[in-house]
Amino acid sequence: MKQPATLGKPAPFSSSEFTVLKSMALGLTCDEIRKLLNLDQKVYESVCHQLFQKLGATNHYTAVKTAYQKKYLNRKELSLEELKSFSLEFAYNHINLLKTDEMDAKQLLWQFYDLLLEFHFQLENKNG
Repeated sequence: MKQPATLGKPAPFSSSEFTVLKSMALGLTCDEIRKLLNLDQKVYESVCHQLFQKLGATNHYTAVKTAYQKKYLNRKELSLEELKSFSLEFAYNHINLLKTDEMDAKQLLWQFYDLLLEFHFQLENKNG
């Protein structure tokens, strides 16, 4: 007698499936994901099909939503819009540090580098 399928944690994702899922969560389009991962259309469709089956999803939106709900993705992995918003807010709050006529290009580069390190630190601690 055939056992009924049970709901629960889907089979582990392959590295391609998880990369595609995270790319979807960042808001990348199908074409952008395919180009980024160097996948042809048929391979991409196959990866998506397997991913959707494991998540019980029918499209990108429900796949990402389900992945967040089941904790396969966490909110620390910011969406593209959240990242843009945080980046703009950080830049606005620190723009005055780069306003100077007296600094040469090398000094400006190092100051910008320091700002990037600070941005990275704040981004890492944003949802932690």
